[in-house]
Amino acid sequence: MKRVVIAGGGYGGLRAIEKLIGTHELELVLIDANNYHFLQTEIYGYIAGTKDIDEIAIDLGLWCRGFKRRVTFIKGRILGLEPQNRVLLLENSKIEYDYLIIATGAKTRFPDSIKGLREYCYGIKQLGRSFKFRHRFESVIKRKLEGEREKINIVVIGAGLSGVEVAAEMGYMLKRYEKMLGERAEDIEITLVDARKTILPGLHPYLIESASKRLEELGVKVRCSAFICSIDKKEIHLKDGGKIGYSFTIFTGGIAANSDFVPENFGKNDIGQLIVRPSLNIENHEEIFAIGDVAQIEDLQGHILPPTAQIAEKSAEYVAKYIRNNLKGIRTNPFRAKMDGMFIALGGRYGTAELFGCRFSGVGAYYIKRLITLIYYFGINLRANAGYKIRKP
Repeated sequence: MKRVVIAGGGYGGLRAIEKLIGTHELELVLIDANNYHFLQTEIYGYIAGTKDIDEIAIDLGLWCRGFKRRVTFIKGRILGLEPQNRVLLLENSKIEYDYLIIATGAKTRFPDSIKGLREYCYGIKQLGRSFKFRHRFESVIKRKLEGEREKINIVVIGAGLSGVEVAAEMGYMLKRYEKMLGERAEDIEITLVDARKTILPGLHPYLIESASKRLEELGVKVRCSAFICSIDKKEIHLKDGGKIGYSFTIFTGGIAANSDFVPENFGKNDIGQLIVRPSLNIENHEEIFAIGDVAQIEDLQGHILPPTAQIAEKSAEYVAKYIRNNLKGIRTNPFRAKMDGMFIALGGRYGTAELFGCRFSGVGAYYIKRLITLIYYFGINLRANAGYKIRKP
């Protein structure tokens, strides 16, 4: 029996297991540094307080037990990889593999060029940091409810997909709180800052215009072309000499791949993503694959695709097919990557979307995004519930 080790319990890692579970010639092992699967696409709602923690996290051990045949889950931090021996090194052990799927995702990338950024900003790629930010946000609302009149400015740095969704959801929540807080709600401001000329750079102009209009309606201040040089305890300092005072801030401006454990001779781009072949495996290592955010994945035109859950799942499905075919001696065509659509949540029951070339905004965009999320969530939750029922006493 061949052993497939899946490193990382994110969207790609879980989908790979789902697609390989029916191949009984394979032993499946999932490794993750955390006990839980984290729905990062829903983090905007958790930070703003519209979603609870049980809606964005699933226990990986229970999920693995929910299959009819065993999937081994190992909680452990990966320290290294010995491809010549086909061994993955963990904190207190090591594990051999016949196939390795690297699906370790990404973390928030704090550029060293911005002094104070890492020290004073929250990131959103880790559940613990998101929890702390949510606590700060809720503390502000509580103090305002009790009568405090201090001016509060919450700054979101980075106007990409995550930054726009977080700012919009917080803006929406403040609109809801107006009846509860009265004039004290006016003391809270949300500012979205980016060095680039527009929000959502690289997306279709329709999506940019729709999101900009919605942010304005929600009272979110947007400052583009704002180059940050440093941050101290109270202010964000811009290269043009300007300053933005803040109470607390969150950084959504970039990612770095979780690939520190791979050998230095593995090709990487400038954010640590592994360079993969068209078959998503590593050069000179046909048995090692990289999927999702940890990999630099290109479309048919050679453009690097954004790190999304959609691409993570598609790449996982392809690698699972490649491994199944490899066992049968069948050749697999190169991965044909493409984005089928983009859904952006813009606070409350409102969103903007692009799907198969069609673009639309409003309640419909929100509900389609919500439906996709619910189908995914209920699927993994049902599996975890099945694992709970057969858990060890």
